[in-house]
Amino acid sequence: MLASAEAKVMSIKFQSSISQILTIVISIMAISINPLIAVAERPKPPKTGTPSGNTTPGTTRPEISCPVTPKPLTAIVANQGQDFTLEEYPTFLFYVPYSAPQISLMEFLLLNKTQTETIYRTPLKSSSKAGIIEIQLPPEASKALEVNTTYHWRFNLDCKPDRNIAPDLVLQGWIRRIPLNSEIANRLKSVNSSEYLDYQREEIWYEAIALLAQSHFSTPNNTQLTQAWNDVLESLKIEWLIGEPLVD
Repeated sequence: MLASAEAKVMSIKFQSSISQILTIVISIMAISINPLIAVAERPKPPKTGTPSGNTTPGTTRPEISCPVTPKPLTAIVANQGQDFTLEEYPTFLFYVPYSAPQISLMEFLLLNKTQTETIYRTPLKSSSKAGIIEIQLPPEASKALEVNTTYHWRFNLDCKPDRNIAPDLVLQGWIRRIPLNSEIANRLKSVNSSEYLDYQREEIWYEAIALLAQSHFSTPNNTQLTQAWNDVLESLKIEWLIGEPLVD
């Protein structure tokens, strides 16, 4: 009787182990067959030597003129706005919850690390509706990011003109350009997958986000890219932007 009971227990454990192994194998096969369905893990902050930025507005002045919106002004960045790029002229993405009639001023600034020099400052055209906007540094030598250099960016928004020179809403963060050495270049080319996934694996999030956004919004009927974009937004804890359009 005892031997029979032990045999039954061993059989149950064996079947459980087989079931767990099959589950793992099936999951791995699903991701390898279609890498676009792999969910991005929340990125870990890199060591850029800078404090965290604010990707949504923090405490605002009591007299601000901006109406309350269901979704906040949002920077679409990883690691609280302190991350890496390989590009001389990177792309930044922001969600603006206001339409043109509600905005009196919207601008983007790029400064040096100590915020004592303005590298680039540009007014931004507001759209007729709320949505995601892209900002790319102009391809001018004076605006190019230098390798191994950290920069500070700001996004300012005013809803109605007032006497206070401080903008109603401010987002800010950091970006550091790192060199594309042969080791990184080889790793980026070593895997046959979507380009944004290669950058994501290397934790170069400015390019990963910009490339995926470009692919997703240029082919909005591609369900795989839509799911990949939604997964990234969820991993960045800004899932409220799922379904928001890219606007001019």
